Amino acid sequence: MTVINLLQRQIERRAEVVCANRNQSLPAELGKSGFEPIENGVHFIQSHFKLDSSHCDYTSLVAKVIWEESHSLWGLYVPSNENEVPEWVPYPYLSKSGDLTALIREIEKDPKSYFWS
Repeated sequence: MTVINLLQRQIERRAEVVCANRNQSLPAELGKSGFEPIENGVHFIQSHFKLDSSHCDYTSLVAKVIWEESHSLWGLYVPSNENEVPEWVPYPYLSKSGDLTALIREIEKDPKSYFWS
């Protein structure tokens, strides 16, 4: 297994824990957290529900965490628009780190109300 594969498994496990923790304490009306694997990282997604429905009405991209091999750092990005193909910009408070835990903690705790609002 290559280093990139190990990093991919690591980020996917961390994303799964973040989403499970968030979903456990929030009602569906406030949105459910999810993720999807992408090359060298994950997209975090928020599923939105109508008040009277148990089916997802729509989803929105919340954040992207990727391993930037050229810098040997994790990058945290947020969508800058709501188009079908979002433009990703660096998260202004902690855009890169060698510590994946720091980026994951930022997404999970959302101290600036940037991701899950």
